Amino acid sequence: MKSLNYRFPHSRQDSGQMNLTRSQLGQAQQVTNVLNNRQNDQNIDRSPAPMVHGLHKLAVPSSQQSSANHSKKSSISKQQQPKQISFLNYLILKDQSQIAQDEEKENINEPVVQKNMFNFQFVIGIGGFGKVWKVEYKKNGQIYAMKEMSKALIIAKKSVNSVMNERNILSNLKHPFLVNIYYAFQDRENLFLVLDYMQGGDLRYHIGKMRRFTEDQTRFFMACIFLGLEYMHSKNSLHRDIKPENLVLDKHGYVRITDLGIARNLRPENSQDTSGTPGYMAPEVMCRQNHSFAVDYFALGVIGYEFMLGKRPYTGRSRKEIRDQILAKQVQIKRSEIPDNWSLESADFINRLIQRKPANRLGFNGPHELRQHSWFKNFPWSKLMNKELKSPYIPNQNEDNFDARQISMEDEENNELIQQHSIMLRRNSIQSQFSGYEMDNFSEKQNTLFNNF
Repeated sequence: MKSLNYRFPHSRQDSGQMNLTRSQLGQAQQVTNVLNNRQNDQNIDRSPAPMVHGLHKLAVPSSQQSSANHSKKSSISKQQQPKQISFLNYLILKDQSQIAQDEEKENINEPVVQKNMFNFQFVIGIGGFGKVWKVEYKKNGQIYAMKEMSKALIIAKKSVNSVMNERNILSNLKHPFLVNIYYAFQDRENLFLVLDYMQGGDLRYHIGKMRRFTEDQTRFFMACIFLGLEYMHSKNSLHRDIKPENLVLDKHGYVRITDLGIARNLRPENSQDTSGTPGYMAPEVMCRQNHSFAVDYFALGVIGYEFMLGKRPYTGRSRKEIRDQILAKQVQIKRSEIPDNWSLESADFINRLIQRKPANRLGFNGPHELRQHSWFKNFPWSKLMNKELKSPYIPNQNEDNFDARQISMEDEENNELIQQHSIMLRRNSIQSQFSGYEMDNFSEKQNTLFNNF
C-alpha cells in the first residue's frame, strides 16, 4: 500500500518524517470529524433533529423562527465560536502525546545511579564474583567501597539467588557494626553494590600479620561482632559465614560485618541450607540439620579460639575431614593452653561458644547469655555502641591493609570463567534474572548519618 509522507516541525526531530498509509489517514480524518462535530454540538439546541453530514440540523417550526434563529446565530462573535481541530493538528497532537509517553518510559527505565558517576581509584579486594574497588562519588566526593560482580561469574557459579538475596537483605539492614549498602545498580556485564568503605582491611589480613591478638584486642573485636550479629538476629537474619575475611576494620579499629552473600532470613525448615566456610561452619549446618541464630555464635567462638591460639579448633584439607573431626570429639581450650596474660574467663567464653550441640552453646537461649558472661562483666556496651571507646588495635593509616598478591591470583582465576560464560549475557532470559536489582533508597542526609557511625 502506498504511503503518504508528512513533515511536521513539532515531531520528534525538526526534520523527522511521519509515514502514514491512506487507510491510516482515512481513520485519522474520521476521528477529526467526530471531535469537531462534538465541539459544534455543544453550541446547538439539543432538541431532536435529523442528521445532515454528521451535524445536527436545527428544527424550524416557522419562517419567523428560522429568521430569529439566523439572527441569533449571526450575533455570536468569531472569538466565541469553537475552534475546530484540523486534520494536521490532530496528527501533530497524537505524535506529541506518543513522544511524551515514550519519554516517560525512558525516564522510568533509566537508572538513577550509574557507573560513570564514580571515580574508580584502586582495587582493595577480590570477592567470589569480582573486584572490590575504592571509589569516589563524583557528586559529593564521598568515598565508598564498590563490589563489582561479573554476571558471567554469577551464572557460571549458579549463584543468581545468592547475589539477589544479599542485595535484598542488605536493603533491610542499617547498623554501625555492619557494612551498610547505599546503592545497587547494573549494566549488561556486571552488578554493582556501593557500600561503606573500611580502610582498615579485613581481620584475615591482620591475623596473618599478627599471628595472635591480645585478650583485650580479642574481647573488643568479639564485642563489635556480637553487636552486629545481635542486630541481624533481631531482624530475623542469619549471617552464616562469619570468618576473618568477612570482618573489616574502620580507621579507628572498630569491626564491621560484611559479605551477606549466603545470609538468610530464618525459616523453620532450613536443613538444606548448607552453605558456609568449613572450619567456621556450625556442626548442625554441616550435618544438614535445621539451625538457628546459634550457628553465628559458633563461628564467633571459632574466631575467638583462632585469635587466642593462632589456629582453628577443627582443621582439615577438605570439608569431609573437618566434619569427621567435629563428629569425633568436642574441642576445648585446656587450662594449660591458655596463653600468658589471658584470663580463665576468656577461655570459658570461647569454649561455651564452640559447643557442638546447639542447646549447650552460649547464646542458644538468647543474646543476653553473651552479654551476661563473666568475661564481659562491667563491659561498657553503651559506649561501644556509640563508638566512644578507644580500640586496643588501630590499623596502620599509611598502609593499604590488604594483600595485593592474593588479589592478583584470584583475579586470574575469575577472568578465565568470565571469558567462558560471557557469551550467555546476550540472552534476554539471562539478563531478566537480575531484574529489580537496582536500589537508591538513601538520601544524602542518610549518607551523612551513616558516615558518622
